[in-house]
Amino acid sequence: MAHHILVACMPKSASTFVTNALAVAAGLKKVELVPEYGRREQELCEIRLAEAAGIHYVAQQHTKHSNWTEQLCNEYRVSIIVLVRSLFDIVVSLRDHIHRESPVSSMFYLEKMHISQNDAEMERMIVMLAIPWYINFYMGWRSSKSARIFAYEDIIADPERAVGEMLAFSGVSLRKEQVAAGIEAASGDGSRINVGKAGRGRSLQASTVSMIMEMLSMYPDIQDDAYVLMMKAQAADILAARADESEVALPLVVPAATVKSASRQPLRRRMERFVRRKVRLFGGTRNQAIAIGLLVLACAYFAFLPNLIPNSLAGGRIDDFAVPAICVFFAARLLTRIKIRRVPVKGR
Repeated sequence: MAHHILVACMPKSASTFVTNALAVAAGLKKVELVPEYGRREQELCEIRLAEAAGIHYVAQQHTKHSNWTEQLCNEYRVSIIVLVRSLFDIVVSLRDHIHRESPVSSMFYLEKMHISQNDAEMERMIVMLAIPWYINFYMGWRSSKSARIFAYEDIIADPERAVGEMLAFSGVSLRKEQVAAGIEAASGDGSRINVGKAGRGRSLQASTVSMIMEMLSMYPDIQDDAYVLMMKAQAADILAARADESEVALPLVVPAATVKSASRQPLRRRMERFVRRKVRLFGGTRNQAIAIGLLVLACAYFAFLPNLIPNSLAGGRIDDFAVPAICVFFAARLLTRIKIRRVPVKGR
């Protein structure tokens, strides 16, 4: 019986390396199971599956999960290997790919004009438009009973073990020497694993990391999932490194009609940075700063500021107590919402 393997992969997840290693080690032919690439979703083509049914093959496709895809793979006896990678690292790798190669992909729509964006702008665009595709990819294949998921981080840490497990899952029995030979051949020219690197996402801005984690938080049932736990650990690492850094907001794309008001933005940003620096200087948070301001306003109103209701009128003393009381109330609310940040412990 012929061996058929589909490498369903996130882009930038060592899929070229894995496919080449599997092909060389097991003597599989590399085939394409989709009729077209470019901006087209890489849904499997049944005609291609039927044409290749009689040969041993491996196919590398950026194919999301669906019941129909899984049904096709079951009918044509295709083993499904799924490759995933840290979303933080993917943002950086995808950014570099767009700048160096092409903005055309099936995950999201970019045009040539976007290539000129700086790294921070491109990363933000990727997170907003492309990362939902990656989360869709993971959530779909995670629900599959036929697929086996492998993490990029595990593959580059121990490629022989990972490729060996992929072959065993696919029903291909090989000696360790054959697996090693496949990996050695795949690690040469034409493979991208030699520039692969885990942890590239450490350069991302804290706001970018927070956006990704907020997307993942929409799925409460997977919060103890191994992949999500890895993402949480990496997020904590990155945010801890950014804790003492002041981020500069990305420039907004403003319609021509509002260009005049946009001229005031640099001053506003300088004021925001000034306030953030002063808050950090005193070891506080933004909520603490606002709360202190409200308490100062309460004291000032009670002691110095003109009254909303003149004291000469009936009930004129009401506002002298009401306004400070409101300020104190909201200050207390802000102070009770302050979260204590856990201090990261080295070595854990």
